Amino acid sequence: MTDTLDLRPRDRWHLALHNLLSRTGADGLKPVSVRRDGDAFILSTTGHDLRVPSALLWRSYRRGWDARMKRLSAEFGLDGTFAIAPGEQVIDIGANVGDFALLAVQSGARVLCIDGDPTVVACLQRNVAPHAGVSTECAILWNEACELTFYSAPGRADSSIFLPPGDGVAAFSAQATTLDAVAAAHGLGPVALLKMDAEGAEPEVLQGATEVLARTRHVAIDTGPERNGEETGEACAAILRAAGFTLLPPPATKRRMTLATRAD
Repeated sequence: MTDTLDLRPRDRWHLALHNLLSRTGADGLKPVSVRRDGDAFILSTTGHDLRVPSALLWRSYRRGWDARMKRLSAEFGLDGTFAIAPGEQVIDIGANVGDFALLAVQSGARVLCIDGDPTVVACLQRNVAPHAGVSTECAILWNEACELTFYSAPGRADSSIFLPPGDGVAAFSAQATTLDAVAAAHGLGPVALLKMDAEGAEPEVLQGATEVLARTRHVAIDTGPERNGEETGEACAAILRAAGFTLLPPPATKRRMTLATRAD
């Protein structure tokens, strides 16, 4: 690969080696190509194209598009754990480049995608543009409207209010808002599924979503150790129980998930 991908020599070698091994079909590996497109990149695998802010994101698609969708389905409850009917509303917090939204819209759901990183949102908007049922919002969610420092790490899908580990993290000040405010601005009613990957800010996002939670049926949250190395599962579970949800067993995936539903 060439330097136009902004990859270090080691990362270019990993991509080339992956594509060599994928020819054998070993471990379900599938070919992945990445090309520059202006200030972003086009990732292609198994007949699907996705606009991404960093060529490094190819690593999430080592086994092709279908395997990526199957993994997201298992992690966020779309594998049959939760039933989403056509026309129902899904909120996708931490939407990144939109792969989960593209999965959810297959069921006929309407999806509101929210992400706080403008670089990521530019790719997200391009990826979901063909789907009339998907809308986007660039917003940093918190438990109140205030100014916060936001750390941008789109190459690792780690952009967060909490400083992620590693190099190449840019910081900027931005106005945060609440999920209740964003939902009101979009005129959202009942929510079938609230999906969240807020990179450690999950408890605060829930605290700013009292009205949304009151009309939400299912919740699936990534509560892994992204809050300065700490998990957020216990804090999120307490908020969800207080809001009337029943916690469900986590899925059998590597990702640390908190799933909840309303008995009624």
